[in-house]
Amino acid sequence: MVRRLLLVLLLFILPINVLATDNDTRQSWDELASKVLEFGKQEEFERAKVMLEQFAEVFPGSEGTDLSTTEMRIVLNTHNRALHSATAINQESDQRVKALTEFRLAVDALVTEEQPIWRQTDDKILGLIEEMKAAVDHKDYDVYERNLQTFLGSYSVIRPALGIDLSTELQQRLDSHIAFFENYGSSHKKELLTQLETMETDFKEVYEGPVEENETSIVWMIFSIGGIITVTLLYVLYRKYRGEKTDVKKYKQVEKD
Repeated sequence: MVRRLLLVLLLFILPINVLATDNDTRQSWDELASKVLEFGKQEEFERAKVMLEQFAEVFPGSEGTDLSTTEMRIVLNTHNRALHSATAINQESDQRVKALTEFRLAVDALVTEEQPIWRQTDDKILGLIEEMKAAVDHKDYDVYERNLQTFLGSYSVIRPALGIDLSTELQQRLDSHIAFFENYGSSHKKELLTQLETMETDFKEVYEGPVEENETSIVWMIFSIGGIITVTLLYVLYRKYRGEKTDVKKYKQVEKD
């Protein structure tokens, strides 16, 4: 009797546990990646290494079939770089933390459907582009170069996460901008401002979404259509007023006759 009761309990409990395990898998990835970065910021790289090793044991697990080849490749590459940095005792701490941050952002992008952490970098990325534009406009190329290096470093940190969340076409556009500034920017000073403005437009699309129509054009269109309708109504009312006035004159004339 007791054995039968235990069997019935197992039949009810097991499916729930299996379902809970499947639902919690991605959350466990995120928690481990969060701890990796937390320990890294505290310069406890040995503990970060332990978390990275635990991550390797559970990723991708049963969820692997739901991941694309690109997602798998990006996360595994950032994991490898993070593990290397966690054990690279001769590497500067900020560079080690940078690699751990790349990994953290990539895992978060994979797990989080809305508002991943990388979106919080909009002020920094767009702000640096604005500063570069201002520097180029004033022909202060030393300031421009310093801001460019900061910008490239910041972009490299979020690049893996963007590779997970962005479309291939948009990602290629961003990479082409980066390639220009890395390889040709210093020797093409006349083109810098135009290139920066184009890159800014693409990064605004990354953070704010695509602009389907120019807002100014829409406003002018509304005013134009509204103006045409208003003029037409005024003309109709004027014709009606003139017509009524003419009818009154005719009526009075008939009465006199």
